[in-house]
Amino acid sequence: AATQSDVFSVTHVLSNEDDEALFEKRTDLKKGFINRELISESFPGPEEDVLIFVCGPPPLYNALCGPRDQKEVSGLLAEMGYNEEQVYKF
Repeated sequence: AATQSDVFSVTHVLSNEDDEALFEKRTDLKKGFINRELISESFPGPEEDVLIFVCGPPPLYNALCGPRDQKEVSGLLAEMGYNEEQVYKF
């Protein structure tokens, strides 16, 4: 990822990390929860050539993109204009 930073980026979002110094040292870490604001700040828009990989517990899938076993995209990513060609659930 570091050698291809112009075409690939990773953002880790941690909700239960208390070490504030960790977030100051690492630009690929965000604290809190994935929401519309974080997506807008961290991802290219749906009109761009973008691929979003989603991994997490079922409530995360339900909120962001719909159930993992369904190709159709729903939830926040669909509301923001992303489609099943741009969202990979694993």
